[in-house]
Amino acid sequence: MKNYIKKEEVELHYIDSNPQDDKSIPLLICPGLSESAEDYMEVMSALLPRRCITFSHRGRGKSNSPDHGYSLEHHVRDIETFVKQFCLKNFYLMGYSRGVSYALSYAINNADCLKGLILAEYPAEHKEMPKGWAKEYLESYWGDKLGSEIMKPHVVKGIEEDSKYVNFRHELHRINCPTLIMRGVLDESLLSEEQLNVYVEKLNDGMAEVFEKSGHTLKESETEKFITTVRLFLKNID
Repeated sequence: MKNYIKKEEVELHYIDSNPQDDKSIPLLICPGLSESAEDYMEVMSALLPRRCITFSHRGRGKSNSPDHGYSLEHHVRDIETFVKQFCLKNFYLMGYSRGVSYALSYAINNADCLKGLILAEYPAEHKEMPKGWAKEYLESYWGDKLGSEIMKPHVVKGIEEDSKYVNFRHELHRINCPTLIMRGVLDESLLSEEQLNVYVEKLNDGMAEVFEKSGHTLKESETEKFITTVRLFLKNID
C-alpha cells in the first residue's frame, strides 16, 4: 500500500507493508541521505507479516521537495508526524546511514516510545556538510538514476546549507531500549570500529553486528545477512 501524509505544506510519501497487522510490533524505517521508501521494499517484504512503515524524507523519492527546510529538526519533526499519524506508542525504529542521525535525535527525546532501535552504518552524530559538498555531489551524481530521481539540485544545496554538527555520544545513555548497531568493514564504511565502540560503551543495551563483506551498502551487499540480523533482533525482543 502506498500513500502520502501531509506535514504543513510538505507531502511525504510512505509505504505501509501490512496496515491490517495488529499482532506484531511495527517497525518504522528512516532511509539514508539519498534513499527513498522504495529502497526498502525487499526488506519489508522479507519481514512480513510484521508491519513495516518506511517513507521518503522531504526532498527525496516521491515526497515533495520544498524550497527550504532540510535541517535535522525538520527531519525529526517528519518522524514525529508519522508516529502521530499511525498512533505508534511501542514500536521499533530503524535508521540507515544519515537516517541514523534523524532516528537518534528522535530516540534520545522519545525513549519511552521505543521497543527497540536499529542503527546502520553511521556514527552517533549529525554531520555538517562541508562547503562545496552539494556542488561535488551534483557533479558526481546529477543525471544518473541516483542523482536525478532521488534529489533535485535545490534539495542537495538545502541539505548542505541547513546541516549543523551535533554530537549525540553524551546523550546515548538516555536510550533505554535494546539497540542493534550494524557496521561494514570495507573501505566504503561510514562507521569506524572506534565509532562503533562508542555506541556499545555509551548505550544501556547496545549490541553490534559486523558485516565482513560490506562497506556502506549492507542491505545490498549482504542482503540475506542484513534481513536475518534484523529479523532475529526483533524476534528476540517481541
